[in-house]
This record gives sequence, C-alpha cells and structure tokens, in this order.
Amino acid sequence: MRTTRKPVSPVSSRATVSPPAALITAITGLLVLAPLAIRINGRTGFQVITARVAWWLARSRRHHVYISGVASRVTAAHQLPGVLARSEVYEVETGRSGLVAVVVVPQSRHYTVTLRCAPEGMDLVDQAVIDARVGHLASWLAALSREPQLVQAQVTIETTPDPGTRLATEVAATSRPDAPALALQVLNEVVESYPAGSATVDTRVSLTYTAPPGRSMSHEDVCREVAARLPHLHAGLTGATGDGIIPMSARGLASVVRAAYDPAAALDLARDTQHTPDWPQAGPVATRESWDSYRHDSGISRTWCLVEAPRGVVYSRLFSRLTDPDPQLLRKRVTMIYRPYSPGEAARLVESDKRDARFLAAKKHRPSARDLTDLAAAEQAAEEEATGAGVVRFTVLVTATVADETQLDEATGVIRARAGEARLALRPMYGCQAAGFAAGLPAGVVLPTHATIPF
Repeated sequence: MRTTRKPVSPVSSRATVSPPAALITAITGLLVLAPLAIRINGRTGFQVITARVAWWLARSRRHHVYISGVASRVTAAHQLPGVLARSEVYEVETGRSGLVAVVVVPQSRHYTVTLRCAPEGMDLVDQAVIDARVGHLASWLAALSREPQLVQAQVTIETTPDPGTRLATEVAATSRPDAPALALQVLNEVVESYPAGSATVDTRVSLTYTAPPGRSMSHEDVCREVAARLPHLHAGLTGATGDGIIPMSARGLASVVRAAYDPAAALDLARDTQHTPDWPQAGPVATRESWDSYRHDSGISRTWCLVEAPRGVVYSRLFSRLTDPDPQLLRKRVTMIYRPYSPGEAARLVESDKRDARFLAAKKHRPSARDLTDLAAAEQAAEEEATGAGVVRFTVLVTATVADETQLDEATGVIRARAGEARLALRPMYGCQAAGFAAGLPAGVVLPTHATIPF
C-alpha cells in the first residue's frame, strides 16, 4: 500500500477582541484594585468603604440608638450598652485586700480586675527617683508577658473638675469643735476657695484575663484564680506609682462607669456614696452614636485612637500635657492599652523585624536616615529581648467629654494640641465611637476580640 502525502498550507489564526468587553474588564479591574491601592489615613480604600457600609447597615437597623429603663423594650434596668450589655460583676474575698470586684464579659470569657492608684506625680521629685519609677514600670510590663492567661493591661488617667467634696469631707472629719476660731475660719476659707479651678485626677490599672483552656471552670472559680494573682502584680506596680494602690470594689466600679456615662451625676456620687448604683443599674438611660461622636445622657464625647507612636527618644514627661486637666472639658480620659506577646512570639517578632529592616536598608543604594534609624531600633529591640525584656503591643485612646455638641470643635482643638505636644498622631474612631468609649472604662473591653464576635 502506498501512502501519499499532500502539502498543507499554514493557516494563520486570529483572535478578535471586543472593545466593549475590554472596557468592562478594565473598569471592573479598576474598581476592584483601586480601593486596595489607595490609602487614606493609614487605611486602604477597601477598609474605608467596608466601615462606611457597616455603619450604614447598623444605622438602618437603628443599632446606633440605645434606650434603657421603663421606656425600653429590652430591659427595665439601666444596663450597659453594646459589648458590655451582658457583663456581670463578682466580688471575691482575698483576705489581704478585702473584697475585690471582677468584671466578667461572658461572650468573650474575659475577667477584669481594676486597681486604683494614687501616684505621687513628678513635681518636686528628683530626676533619679523618676528614672527609678520608669525602670520599675518597664520591669512590670516585661513581667506581663509571663503572666498566664493575661490578655490585656490598660492604664487609665481620667481628669474631671473637682467639686471640692473631698477637701470638705477631709476637713470636716479632722477638725475639732474646740479648735481656735481663727484656725476654723482659715480652714473654711480654704474649703470655699480651693476647689475653684482645681481638678480631680483618677488613675486606674485594669488587668484582663481569659479562662484557662481545657478546663471547665465556673465564673466564680476563674474570678478567685484571678484575684489570687493580685499580690504579685500589686508588689511590682508599687515601685512605679508609689503607695496607695487598692483593688476597686463593685460599688467603686459602678460609680466610675455611671459618672462616665452621666457627668451630671458625678457630683451626687462624690457627695454621697448611697447614690452609687449596682452594676445592672450603672448604665445610661439613653445613648445615640454618630459617625464621629457619642451622645450619652448628660454628656457628648469623642474618642481618638493612636495612629503613629512618637519617633525618637521618649522622655518621662512627654505625655504629661496629654494627661493634664483641661478646664474646657467636662471629663478627659487617656487610656494606654498593652497587649503582651508571649516569650516565644516576642522572639520571632523581633527577629522578623530585624530581617525586614536590614532588607529595606540594603536594597537602597543610599538608605535614608529613617531606614537607618529603624534598623538600629530593630537591632536594639532584638538585643533587649534576648536579655529578658518583654514585647507588648500598645495603643492610646483619648476620650473628651463636653456638655453640648457645639463644644466638640473646641474639644477637638484641645486634644490635637495636646497630642502634638506628646508627639502622637491621633485620629477619631469613625463609626465605632461607642466601642471606643467603652474600651476606656474599667470593664475589660478588648477591641480586637469583640470586633469578631456577633452580638
């Protein structure tokens, strides 16, 4: 059999492209990639759009309005709103410090105990003493990374106008009726004149724990275990703040929360402790959350969060102007939140930062001064971690409360000026003012955890 072969001429193939289809593909790609490439105040455009959509959905469902008490359809009690609606308070007898209140957030299994401090301040104090206090605080923060089940530690400094009740109560308790008339007259004049222009500074340290994994424990058992760890943490904190550290009771916590939501009630709470409500009644009567503010009972607040930490050397007096009282504000609350890494995570983190800093500095022919500074800081952090230092994530929340919405612009100017003096970059917590306000209270709100929990 003979096979014949015929030559085959090559045929060229052509691909046709539809202009409308190409245009639609280009527009679709632009709409998808542009939000990921554009950055607004450190956030991608996709994150900004997501936040706006989430806020619009919450507002359309009326989730931004909260009403409690007899006018509420949900509860007749004045419970706390938002993430703290199901919170409870347990009091544990420690034997050494008396009753200790532990705030329990059941949906996240977080347990928070708060210590009230009376720091001595830095006026008329030698620099050597201040340096020693800073060293004690650094050691205390480093020890938090080795504290079992510790999730978060926060230091809150709240300043309010002083109504003069503390001084009047102290003078009345220590004065004798048979004292000289001139001495009593001088004391009365001091009591009447001193409160004008003065302020009350309240310092609190809150420690939030989680339940031990793999163990079936009731809330009471976990609260007892948390209270049993207080003596060690109390001793480590004494060198940083001085004496006068006491655990807060349930009544004390309820008073702080009640005054934060209703500043007009703070004077009655200070004058008579009988006005202090229980924890289920410590919440506001009504609240309304806006995109950039939070209305609650007799006050309206705005909360800012940290965007960029100060570069360079941080001195002991850097944050003093940020935490000092401001007479233009009803209340100001500055909260520094620390979330420690475990020793294993810290070691991996500092080594990764050091490699990244070296790569960025080496890929440039002439590295910038900022690249060299970041490299030096990363190498120093790795060396300090290797010698036993701890690594913590931290942020700063600042809440300013005023009596009227027209005063918010003035409060914003005050906070921006104070943040500039502290070399901090702050931005309002748009769309989550209620959660930011609650995070500064001594109730154990861990924002990254609650952001992923459906309520």
